[in-house]
Amino acid sequence: MNGSSARPSRSSEPTPHGAPKPRRELSDLQFALVVTVPVLLFLVVVVAYPLGYALYMSFHDIRFFGGYSAEFIGGENYAGVLSDSAFWGALWLTIRFTIVTVLLGLLIGLGLAIVLRDLPPGWKWLRALIILPWAVSPYGTGIFFAYLGRGQTGFGTAFANALGIDEAINFISAQWVIEYLAFGNAWNMAPLVAFFLLANMLTIPKRLYHLAALDRMNRFEQFWNVTLPPLRFTLFVFSCILTVLALKTFDFIFTQTQGGPGNASSVLTYLIYRISFVNLNLGYGAAMSFFLLALILGLTGALFFFWGRKVSR
Repeated sequence: MNGSSARPSRSSEPTPHGAPKPRRELSDLQFALVVTVPVLLFLVVVVAYPLGYALYMSFHDIRFFGGYSAEFIGGENYAGVLSDSAFWGALWLTIRFTIVTVLLGLLIGLGLAIVLRDLPPGWKWLRALIILPWAVSPYGTGIFFAYLGRGQTGFGTAFANALGIDEAINFISAQWVIEYLAFGNAWNMAPLVAFFLLANMLTIPKRLYHLAALDRMNRFEQFWNVTLPPLRFTLFVFSCILTVLALKTFDFIFTQTQGGPGNASSVLTYLIYRISFVNLNLGYGAAMSFFLLALILGLTGALFFFWGRKVSR
């Protein structure tokens, strides 16, 4: 019998009295439950309960005058929303605002990313400043663009006066207010898009650009064939993010126009606020909010069906 066979294994050695027992590792299922259960409980508290209560209110006529009362009326609130011309007008303004915001946000973000990628070595510190406009709150951005867009203090009037034109140019007018709001909203969110697109661009191998130069591609052809393909998934993701953020924008519009002039910028979020918290028609406002939720899910689902499935393959 050799020495190795006579030596007892470590598992067979007696554990000293009072020594701590070895820690048992968690299984995959146990680890998954430890990680997900607190998150699910948090979501139930902050999302599921308010959503469920809003659904309850949408089927009731809630009154506060003469004491609180909630009368069950079935689907009357939903039928009223579908026959409400104010809802359809706000729906069109919301879609218009969202489309312009997403397009401008992606274009401005892509342009910023390209400029920051090609900065000279001594100027690359500017990349750290890219996030500053996004760090400004929507409330502050709304006040900032409200002053810039008015006829008395706006940059349009200042530019016209610099050219010798004595005329006030008001961007917050019924004709252009949605586009102006979308531009300000895109300005606020585009740095986040640029930040991720820039990080994506920096992962593209330099040799691809050298090969494109050997093939005598111009700058646009290099962008279209070398730079853009790796960015398509990132652009899809941020098109979904910008769509959701634009559809639920409220504070930026409230601080800048409060739905005006008239109802020219009364998007769905502002209309729901006015119905629910100004007119105190909570049941009707809750029903309208579910149409907004359906719009958010429908547009993001359409983006994935027509675009996301292609770029995620």
